[in-house]
Amino acid sequence: MIYDTSEISSSTNNVLSHRLSSSSTSTSTSWRCTLRGKDAVVFQRKSRTPIDLPDLQQSLSLISRSHHTSLIKLLGASLSGSYVYLIYEFVDGANLVDCLRNPNNPSFTVLSSWLSRLQIATDLAHGLDYIHHC
Repeated sequence: MIYDTSEISSSTNNVLSHRLSSSSTSTSTSWRCTLRGKDAVVFQRKSRTPIDLPDLQQSLSLISRSHHTSLIKLLGASLSGSYVYLIYEFVDGANLVDCLRNPNNPSFTVLSSWLSRLQIATDLAHGLDYIHHC
């Protein structure tokens, strides 16, 4: 689904409110908002190469075919100049940092043993294989 840039702008208060991330090391900035009645996160990415609307629609069509319980749903996208806005459903509690670290015990991490590291690497490989072949 293609979103109009004005719709994203108004839902994010002209990209001023509900900012989730933005740092000098980050490759994108994101905002939490409500779009068409759905709780969403908008990621702004600078495009390395020019993208036109038909290419964006084709890419969205391919990506939206993947239906897996472990993947967050891509709701749509928008183009504005050299920026691409990707709109994903917002999933409360889907913070990778919280999954890997316990906020109540900062010294704890699931990465403390080689067995857990191998399990995470295996799970990631299965996920990438699924995305690649769907």
